[in-house]
Amino acid sequence: MYREKIREYYDHLSRSYRKVADYIMSNYYEVSFMTAAQLAYAVGVDTTTVVRFSQRLGYNGYPDLLHDIREQVKSEIYAAYEPKELSPTDPAGAFHDRAKQEQHNLKQMLTHNPPEHIDSIAAMFEKAKYVVLLAEGYAEAVAELTAQQLRHRGIPAEAVLDDPVKRASTLMNLGNGTLVIGISATEYGSSVARALEYARAKGCATLGVVGSLASPVNRMSDKVVFAPTDAAGPLPSIVALVAALAALVQIASKDNPLSVERHVDTFKQAYQFLTQPESAPPVDLMDEEIRN
Repeated sequence: MYREKIREYYDHLSRSYRKVADYIMSNYYEVSFMTAAQLAYAVGVDTTTVVRFSQRLGYNGYPDLLHDIREQVKSEIYAAYEPKELSPTDPAGAFHDRAKQEQHNLKQMLTHNPPEHIDSIAAMFEKAKYVVLLAEGYAEAVAELTAQQLRHRGIPAEAVLDDPVKRASTLMNLGNGTLVIGISATEYGSSVARALEYARAKGCATLGVVGSLASPVNRMSDKVVFAPTDAAGPLPSIVALVAALAALVQIASKDNPLSVERHVDTFKQAYQFLTQPESAPPVDLMDEEIRN
């Protein structure tokens, strides 16, 4: 299988070979219809590079690699239109059932959060000068991830751990202009609800992102995003929670193609500056900004 071969050889590939490998892994459906010359043009390398890349993976040439890619595409098409009978007790059956459950949760999330409701939540972010995220249990990791994503887009945000002392020290200094987001994966969430109640008393806007409408967070929030966490077994799923919060980050940062491109360029500048070798001359960020 070409994927396994790419993973096996990737660390030992040249930069141009890695460009070909990355493109194939990300666009294998399109590649299955490409000649070596077309693939080379898409990647920005010579046709000979594509041929030698194929040989580097152990194939006789590009046609053999292309055959492997096409077999992968065919197997996925057959799986979609002629699915095999799977038993829930088999690993593949369990995997399939869980994926179907997550798909159902995401559809439910879209149904319970119509466009006009999302518009009203977007207005909350527009007024917010600072965002605080509160969660408990399995949702704490999601809160921290979301706070990082907001900061990554230039939006002041922090996730506060489920600790009364830390939460009290954060909430006591908040007021108008702060949006407090409470995240609850289950029907419990009492500590998050209590923190939201205090935040409302301090004049903060509150938004709940809940996996169960029975959660007390639902009753203590000005607005609520329902992201079902139903799953077989004792542990809730956080897939819909992550999807909902990722969408809210995009709304809050008002992402569009131009802003995303500008953000990526700015991040690359910062990353290159922080990771350049000690012997390299310093980057003049002001000159770089003027040139752009």
